[in-house]
Amino acid sequence: MKKTKYAKCHFVAFAKIDHVAKDALLVDVSSYAEEPYCQFSPFYVHGDIPIPKKAGEYSDTVEGIWQGLKVIRKKIAPRYFRGPGKKRGGKPEGHQYGSKLLSVVEARYKIYKVAYEWVLQNKIDSKVYATILQNAQQGVSQYFYDVENNGDINNPSSPLAHASLLVQYLNRLIKKNEDR
Repeated sequence: MKKTKYAKCHFVAFAKIDHVAKDALLVDVSSYAEEPYCQFSPFYVHGDIPIPKKAGEYSDTVEGIWQGLKVIRKKIAPRYFRGPGKKRGGKPEGHQYGSKLLSVVEARYKIYKVAYEWVLQNKIDSKVYATILQNAQQGVSQYFYDVENNGDINNPSSPLAHASLLVQYLNRLIKKNEDR
């Protein structure tokens, strides 16, 4: 029996969305997106998201975790764990991770990616994934973007596009479905 070959999902930088083929499906996953895709935004209020290295503590948003654990003037800001995600001003010294202070790249791996993937696994309705997987099975090229351009988690020079992490996660789901 021949396995079905699914089309992979792709990340596209915001600055490049006009260069995507016209027959491809372009999906906005920013906080400006329509339902259900705005749920992929780190600013979306899901509630009860575990905060890495803070046992028993939760945030309403992934962005709240990221901003709340930023150390600015030697302090974190737990108030960011509640309510809609928002940016925090000031020059960060790093991110608090238990008793450690992490660089931005380390924090992306140990805090941001962990929290974001927890949301992807636990808070997004399976019907949304079913639609994406159905498109992939039908060979539809799907390009996901948000408001950022940096798809490289190891590049600290600009904010990370969460759409790049989403695409990695979606392609793992696609791989699981192909292997069935």
